Amino acid sequence: MIDYSLVIYTCDPDERILRRCLQAVQQLNRNQLQIEVLLVDNNSTIPLSSLSFIKDFLQHIPNLQLLLVKEQGVGHARIAAIEAARGEHIVYIDYNNEPDSNYLQELTSLYKKYPQVAAWGPGQVQVDFIDGIESNIEHYARLAFQQRKETTVTFSAVPAWQSCYPFGTGLCTKTFLLKEYVQHARKGTFTLPGRKGNQLSSGEGTQMVLLCVRNGYAAGVAPTLKLTHIIPAGRANRHYLQRLIYDTFVCYDTCLMQIFPSHRNLLGTRLLSASRFSRKAIGKLWKARWSSDPHRLFELVQYIATHASVYAALNKPVPLPVSSIIRYLKVE
Repeated sequence: MIDYSLVIYTCDPDERILRRCLQAVQQLNRNQLQIEVLLVDNNSTIPLSSLSFIKDFLQHIPNLQLLLVKEQGVGHARIAAIEAARGEHIVYIDYNNEPDSNYLQELTSLYKKYPQVAAWGPGQVQVDFIDGIESNIEHYARLAFQQRKETTVTFSAVPAWQSCYPFGTGLCTKTFLLKEYVQHARKGTFTLPGRKGNQLSSGEGTQMVLLCVRNGYAAGVAPTLKLTHIIPAGRANRHYLQRLIYDTFVCYDTCLMQIFPSHRNLLGTRLLSASRFSRKAIGKLWKARWSSDPHRLFELVQYIATHASVYAALNKPVPLPVSSIIRYLKVE
């Protein structure tokens, strides 16, 4: 019996960051636990198997295996990893994550104490901007990159996203539920593909959490689960944040409706008319362009993505003026 399958997804990784991740995995407390580690190479330009530092970690991390997935995209990589996983639980450790050495031991304690919870995530996430970041966007960026400072164990089973639900970073879920997720994805019931190319959506992670809720379980976070989220210069900038905000919010209603079809009944009450949506978006764009505060643009992007999410779920095209703003912002 394998207790945990650790899944690390990467494509053309920054060696500095992947080294830190694998060093943290190597230092995990495995006392009385059976662990396998699946390092997923999603068709990197230079195959991970050819890198000398990867070969070194293959010798020093017990049960570390390379899994090559040629079909591009996090969704495909996650499905392949779920199908290959043999553990009772799957833990997603993104290649830019450093889990605390006691991460698995704390997960084991939580699952024993709270058997009604199927999905756990870190309540303590520290964001490390390794190449620095502009001071006037740092606070917003920390929140966008999932920094958490929880002090108590919190979980819920409400069939809509809750603040205590775990993000993809450090997410641990019961494997049998993820096997069910794969069946839905293969059949086309769940269609969100995950990050691919320039798209940064993490909708498939949200669906994994909400699927636990649909099956009668709770999901939550705990302060004893600690993790560092490493962010390089290529992500610690305004344009990346705008794209991250857009892709995160625009897929939400589709994500929720595919898990809970009754959600469609609520969308009509949230659908803005084309004229009102356009008028509001243009007004916010005007204010953002004349403001020196970068948060104005972030607010604009979130506003557009939140309401475009309803249009997407109902399979309606967004109004032309809004579509023009989206192209202008280069967030799609």
